[in-house]
Amino acid sequence: MMAGKFVVALALSLGLASGAALAQSDAGAPAVAAAAAANLFAKPLTLRGTLGDAKIEMHLQLKPDPTEGIQGTYAVAGQSGKILLAGESENTDVIMEESINGKDVSGEWAGTLVGDTFRGTWSTTDDAVTKPFVLVVQQPAQTARTGK
Repeated sequence: MMAGKFVVALALSLGLASGAALAQSDAGAPAVAAAAAANLFAKPLTLRGTLGDAKIEMHLQLKPDPTEGIQGTYAVAGQSGKILLAGESENTDVIMEESINGKDVSGEWAGTLVGDTFRGTWSTTDDAVTKPFVLVVQQPAQTARTGK
């Protein structure tokens, strides 16, 4: 699965980050990219938008050990259950797996977070079903006004 490759790439990039201050050439570019990826999730994010035709709300944040990637949940409007998310980010690319039951992977998210828009494709683990998604980062004032 591609997610494993991103874990390795992210770990390598974060390992290089400690030497970024000493780098004097383009060799420091991966370290700068890793720092930028960590900055995307420096604070927990609330995103709202669509997954296919469904309206969803997603919450993402760094894992307690940021070198292990990101985690979160999402819920479909009108449904009570939350679906768990875990994944990695590299530069603006985000790859996540989801789990409905907390054990088995039920879907995969692949997209980019550019500015305040996270866009890409959701798919079942066998790629039999794919859906586009477009989510927009909500500012804290917007989240507070809606009470979510």
